[in-house]
Amino acid sequence: MNNEQLTNKQQRFIDGYLSNGGNASKAFIDAGYKAKNENVVNVSASKLLRTTKIAGAIAKIKAKDLAIRQKKQEKYEITQDWLISQLITTIEDARTDKQHNVVRNSLVDIGRLVGLYVDKREINASLAIDSQLTQLDTTQLLQALNVAKETKAIEADYREVDGDSV
Repeated sequence: MNNEQLTNKQQRFIDGYLSNGGNASKAFIDAGYKAKNENVVNVSASKLLRTTKIAGAIAKIKAKDLAIRQKKQEKYEITQDWLISQLITTIEDARTDKQHNVVRNSLVDIGRLVGLYVDKREINASLAIDSQLTQLDTTQLLQALNVAKETKAIEADYREVDGDSV
């Protein structure tokens, strides 16, 4: 999938989408697309984002960026343990200087690194799923479970893929 296949507007949309934190509606307008109202902008931006060319180009750019970040991490040997040790050093220095805010922020950063803090978006997603499940009655849940049990597995040949060949 080459970027030559994209129109100038599509390329501006992709660039805007990736640079503004993933706001498709803003990228849609900034790229020069026109729409009657905000609802049309939202729908049109969502449709554009789902087109094969756009989605493929975004995935390709994100994969490239991820590979670059990975190489930088390997080059500078940045690991979770190294980051934690640096934060601990920062905490020790900040305590000596009575910089309590720096200590607190460093502790929060360590908590995030080791997974002690959960993002609100993750909680909202699981609550939405839980509320959908509570709306189903027991009979519907049992029927769904029985259907899942009856589903036959698909048999096929498989091969193992190691991380180097991907």
